[in-house]
Amino acid sequence: MSEEITVVEWVDESDIPQDAEVLSWMGGWFNFTEKGQRWQTYLDNFKPIAYPYLEAVRRDVVKNEYRFTGENHQESYTPKFSDGKYMSLTWRAWGDLMAAIWSEEENVDYNYMNFYM
Repeated sequence: MSEEITVVEWVDESDIPQDAEVLSWMGGWFNFTEKGQRWQTYLDNFKPIAYPYLEAVRRDVVKNEYRFTGENHQESYTPKFSDGKYMSLTWRAWGDLMAAIWSEEENVDYNYMNFYM
């Protein structure tokens, strides 16, 4: 059984080593409807190999009540994972991730624009 992936720190994107593995999926489906997305709907847009990383970000964001925008993420808040990988998403993709997390947690219909910049 493999060890659970966790976020070990948040780093400035410029601090990512050049040889590091960076996960940079295009993001979710950029939900921009009146009804916000929920976590499972968001996950359904990814292959299962991405789940441990998305779940690690979700757990850390909720635990610490982070509400980083896509702009914040790209400039100063890039997650580094326990396996040494990093996640760097576009502003919209990051907004989509935050919207799915906080829509689920607060039962509020956020969409990516609420966390875009």
